[in-house]
Amino acid sequence: MQNYTEFGLEARRIMLLKNIKMTEIARQLGISVTYVGEIFKGTRPGEKYKARIAEILEMKFIS
Repeated sequence: MQNYTEFGLEARRIMLLKNIKMTEIARQLGISVTYVGEIFKGTRPGEKYKARIAEILEMKFIS
């Protein structure tokens, strides 16, 4: 999981533990899997979606 931001690494860790696929996150947000990946890598800010991703994954998130 190279090039992921701290947020992205934590999200991916939780997704692996809970067996949640990136496609499921994208579906719930109504965005593409590519966009989710870009948020995790920091190539897109994704400020509009980070809080919702944290909610879906039940992870702590401070904006």
